[in-house]
Amino acid sequence: MPSLFLITSAINTKFGVFDASTRLNQTLETISSIRVFVPDAKLVILEMGAISLNSEQSQVIKNHVDLLLEFHNDNYVQTVYQDHRWSIVKNLTEMKCFQLALIQLKKTLIFEDINRLYKISGRYVLNQNFNPILHASSNKICVSGKRPSCFQPDFTGVPFSYMSRLWSWPSQLTPIIQDAYFKGLAYANQQIDKGLYCDIEHMLYKFLPEEFVIILEPIGVEGKLGPNGLLVKD
Repeated sequence: MPSLFLITSAINTKFGVFDASTRLNQTLETISSIRVFVPDAKLVILEMGAISLNSEQSQVIKNHVDLLLEFHNDNYVQTVYQDHRWSIVKNLTEMKCFQLALIQLKKTLIFEDINRLYKISGRYVLNQNFNPILHASSNKICVSGKRPSCFQPDFTGVPFSYMSRLWSWPSQLTPIIQDAYFKGLAYANQQIDKGLYCDIEHMLYKFLPEEFVIILEPIGVEGKLGPNGLLVKD
């Protein structure tokens, strides 16, 4: 049974050190790396930027994936984008759009016969440490690294985090993933309204039920951080 990769993306953005052309090429590298390791996978781009793709960008992406979902017209995405803080925009936008994407995809045939879903951040690539057999043979949510929070405990309210550049889950646990994102976005908004903070990594640790989680480390992904271009590997 095929796998489904959900590739989160923001090609046109005012944040980070990479221009739109570079971000698009890096995303095509993401797609190529998936094709190497999981040739029969279905691929969906979740384009979460508040600035829409132009027709050329859109066509290039559509030529390489099974489906492109864009969220620039969403009111929440547009509102959050007005914030000048990169981490706030990225995290809240992705939490919201991931929710919307799972709802939309469940109404399509692309979910048919899917055994496992992966979330991978666009611009990152699978590397030699990625083992699809470990994911496919597990009945749990596979994540990389339970890491101590780099913030003071009262700032996030969460003592640990799960790295989110790559993780996966069996399709039957999709309702649990949806519930985590629904609760997580509400929690992150509450934290930010109080002058505190919560990102995707802390949200996942707080709301993914521990009994359904297994750690794979390294999980097999690498890429360059948007804010500074530094290479990271999980």
